[in-house]
Amino acid sequence: MALKASTRAMEEWEEYFAQNPAPPGHSHHCGDMEAFCQRHVGHHPIALVTSGGTTVPLERNTVRFVDNFSAGTRGAASTEYFLQQGYAVIFIHATSPSLPSCVTSTPGSYWRPCRRGRAACCSSHHNTLARCIPSGVSTSRSRLGRLLWLTFTSLSDYLWLLRSATQCLQRLAPKALLYLAAAVSDFYIPQDEISEHKIQSESGPLTVRLQLVPKMLRPLVSVWGPELYVVSFKLETDEKKLIEKATAALRKYKHDLVIGNLLQTRRDEVTLVTERESSLLRLTEHQKAERIEIERLIVEEVCSRHRPERGHAIPLAKLCHPSTMLQDVGRLLSHAYA
Repeated sequence: MALKASTRAMEEWEEYFAQNPAPPGHSHHCGDMEAFCQRHVGHHPIALVTSGGTTVPLERNTVRFVDNFSAGTRGAASTEYFLQQGYAVIFIHATSPSLPSCVTSTPGSYWRPCRRGRAACCSSHHNTLARCIPSGVSTSRSRLGRLLWLTFTSLSDYLWLLRSATQCLQRLAPKALLYLAAAVSDFYIPQDEISEHKIQSESGPLTVRLQLVPKMLRPLVSVWGPELYVVSFKLETDEKKLIEKATAALRKYKHDLVIGNLLQTRRDEVTLVTERESSLLRLTEHQKAERIEIERLIVEEVCSRHRPERGHAIPLAKLCHPSTMLQDVGRLLSHAYA
């Protein structure tokens, strides 16, 4: 029964990508990520940070959409702290969310969005840029060179980027991690049900039937990036359900860490949940007075657990997953016949 359920889930995510074609410019994004990873392999661990909310268009020529709101502040702040920890970062964020301080502190004339959605620093302005930024902001030439900035708007844009980025980073495991802070929509409208043009109000009240989005964390962990260190987030409003829901997610998807946060206290404390334990990270009154962000504590803890110089222990559930076992057998055979 479990195998049938797993197969059905796989069919759902494969069907989603088959029915929702890659967005324009996606191949260029893939090329950017490949080049970025090649530049940093052997030099820096790499983190993929996702941030912001995803939109679900109601029309192909989009005028109206359903938005899964997120300001993107957690992902933006976390990106800055990963850079401080020596990581190279692929920062995938919703269009116009909060940005890392190394971007927001930069004069707009020196950072520009490329046509493909990537932000690039004009190389001729590196020295001028460094002089324009306050000394307290960590935006050295080295750190700017360790940030690849890609944007998405719709749910489909995001999922295509997520899959491609994960597959790219899998080749760098165990020195790569995924930090999934984006607020991903749970619902979408299939392509064959979306109106081609603007929906007219003269037609009367609008009824929209939304379908459930396949849970992409399952193929992400078991197929696209089985050896990556994967961190997801869980937001709840009921404290009693937080650890229960986080633990359930770990058991279901077999990843490494869930960062649970309550809506009411998310800026001051989070709960880190693994298969074996949970621990509370909370800002002290002194840290609050010093304006230290909770993301700093989160990222420091994640980096400590990741330990890319030694690799990280792959959870038993991952090791026992059929796709991981098949990959291990493939490696053994390739070595045997090399």
